Amino acid sequence: MKCTNCGAEFASDQLRCPYCGTVNESALKLAKELQTYDAAYEQKRDELLETGTSQVLKHLTVKLGIVFLAIVLFSFGFIAVYQYRFGFRSTYQVRGARLEENTQRISRYLDEKQYIRAYLLASATDPTGELFGNYPEYAKELTAIYNYSLVLVGVLQSMDSMNEGDNYPALRDTDLTSIQIFYRSGDEGEVQQDLIREVDGYLKNYYRLTEKEIETLKGLDYGEQFTLDGSTDIESITKERMEEYFGK
Repeated sequence: MKCTNCGAEFASDQLRCPYCGTVNESALKLAKELQTYDAAYEQKRDELLETGTSQVLKHLTVKLGIVFLAIVLFSFGFIAVYQYRFGFRSTYQVRGARLEENTQRISRYLDEKQYIRAYLLASATDPTGELFGNYPEYAKELTAIYNYSLVLVGVLQSMDSMNEGDNYPALRDTDLTSIQIFYRSGDEGEVQQDLIREVDGYLKNYYRLTEKEIETLKGLDYGEQFTLDGSTDIESITKERMEEYFGK
């Protein structure tokens, strides 16, 4: 893209023009959205997986706490992304000692189960995007986290809709597709298994699927139709279950 100030060409996902320093508003907006999802993830994951009671609904509506947490996590996350991605001249020049340091950090994040942080660092410093060409030794783990993040986005969007009012969003077809892709990714490593347990928790504690239904979903081949209670209308059924559970 061209800089609106000096007219120089630079990558569309850079936060600033490397020549005059003018802020790229589009890239800045995308960076903020990504960090917002990361912030919401920490708060809402614990609420979903720690309890299966109606207290979940009450916690989901405490917007003030979520906003405060989002501000704190966004501040730290944005600083980290900016440091690794926009230091020196360009993110696409990450190599040598810098690349080695990033690789070590990703390894440590994976060991500490800070999976979203590992994915953010890798995706922000790799010109191949979700192919993770800069980090081939961790490509399988990072791909699993990427597929998991697609599932997480659907869950967070559902929560946000519910926070807007007395409304119980259901498991949509698009969410179901992301979940099937995630389950069928083929990697059986420790990272994938940890993330599978989290997705199982979302389906069980939030969308109200039984363990048997979750196992059936995992066993489907691509293109096979998933049904609940003998129906393909997954959205209506999960909506009814959520309304009944939350006592609407």
